Amino acid sequence: MRRAGGWVLGAIVVATMAGGGGLALKRVYSREIATVLYLRSDNTRGPTRDAIWRGAQYALGEAMARAGRFRVRLEASDPGGVASPDVAVWIGTTEAIAKQGKTQPTPFHVSALNTHPFDPTGHYGVIPDYPHQGRAAAQWSKSSKLQRIFLLRDVSSAYSEAISSAFLSAAGNELIVEGPVDPLIGREALYRRILDFRPDLVFYAGEEAPYSTTREVFTAFREKGYVGKLSTADADPEVSFLVAPGRLVEGVFLISPFAPAPAEFDAGYARLMGVRPGPHVTCGYFAMKAALDLLDRADSLKPDDLQRAAAASPFFIRDSTTERPCALYVARNGKFEFVQELK
Repeated sequence: MRRAGGWVLGAIVVATMAGGGGLALKRVYSREIATVLYLRSDNTRGPTRDAIWRGAQYALGEAMARAGRFRVRLEASDPGGVASPDVAVWIGTTEAIAKQGKTQPTPFHVSALNTHPFDPTGHYGVIPDYPHQGRAAAQWSKSSKLQRIFLLRDVSSAYSEAISSAFLSAAGNELIVEGPVDPLIGREALYRRILDFRPDLVFYAGEEAPYSTTREVFTAFREKGYVGKLSTADADPEVSFLVAPGRLVEGVFLISPFAPAPAEFDAGYARLMGVRPGPHVTCGYFAMKAALDLLDRADSLKPDDLQRAAAASPFFIRDSTTERPCALYVARNGKFEFVQELK
């Protein structure tokens, strides 16, 4: 297990508290310790794993390592390891949380990113999941008055299936035609079927990185004369389309679970690190903010008290309503530009 503090944000936490004088420092360090444990799964791609960690550290520094009566420390461990007895909250990807399982008394789980086909039970997420993307896409198509829709789904992706199923349920539109995208089968017949249907929108429910099928299919549509709207979903959030756009097809819309970072966090992180926070840094930031909010509200390390506190927390996804919305982006000049939130 490794404690936070080796990175610059750890020093900022200490410096900030010390600036308030010896008495303030004594009050802080006399508090009961509560540990938030980040599950650094080796199954999570390195850049994503590290970005979530940086976002969590920033949130801890912003809170001066305090939450209610607790002095909070952030530690990291591989899933399956034995944690300290004062660990109150785990944060990590849903895959890491599922891997952790029941190896020790179960604290409170906060998933920073959905990477597991089946969400572990008993956890709370801080970003929209796959069905949220499908519902957001349906809402956008309705508000844009796109009536004739051809829905594409990746037959090899459970995530794409979840997005497409939610889209169909929420759209309630009889003028929707559905077709599979199979990487092993030729696509000319599919292209002809779509062009003959003359849709207002072709919505591809997403694929996994590196997004070669999305580029191939959408490029073919444009080359064959299709002038309607093209849209896809962020079905591989671990390597989001936002951070690996590659060769984008101009004008393609992206439905993503990653809304832009809040302005204050965006500006503060950019000043400190010299770059704006990407979607995975923002995930870690919100996961840690949620953990701190739970400790403040619960005033306890007991899982039952944390569960009750979660009911009042503004950080978590609940049913079809979320305080963290999906977002709509559009490809312009080789990058995705933010268009609007999809609540």
